[in-house]
Amino acid sequence: MYIVQKLDTLKTPLVNKFYAQNNVRGRANKQDQVWVVYNKMQVVAACRIQNKHDFLFLSTVFVDPQHRKKGLAKQLLCAAVKQQTMPLYTFAYTHLTRLYMALGFNQVLTYTPGLKALFDIYAHRNIVALEYL
Repeated sequence: MYIVQKLDTLKTPLVNKFYAQNNVRGRANKQDQVWVVYNKMQVVAACRIQNKHDFLFLSTVFVDPQHRKKGLAKQLLCAAVKQQTMPLYTFAYTHLTRLYMALGFNQVLTYTPGLKALFDIYAHRNIVALEYL
């Protein structure tokens, strides 16, 4: 049975251990909102939402390969985005944009200076900037 929940700040090291075990680049810190999917008390999927002062940024979405194709990314993202009260942005690989758009994200048409600066760092990775308003 899978359980989706926002991780308590004190448990941030658990998600970083999960990311490290799966060679995921990003690392959560205690200022991030961290959302996880548990299966038998083990983290099998996670994402983090960073506060960038004038917007929120969804990053480091990852599902353990053994638990893919079960709708966990969709469950995780739905739970996380529903709780947000500020504009939320993410950069999705082009092959994943359909998933995000099905969840209510739209392609960014106008970049704020902060979002543009962040996008320029990652633009070489074949990504699309998306927003959830």
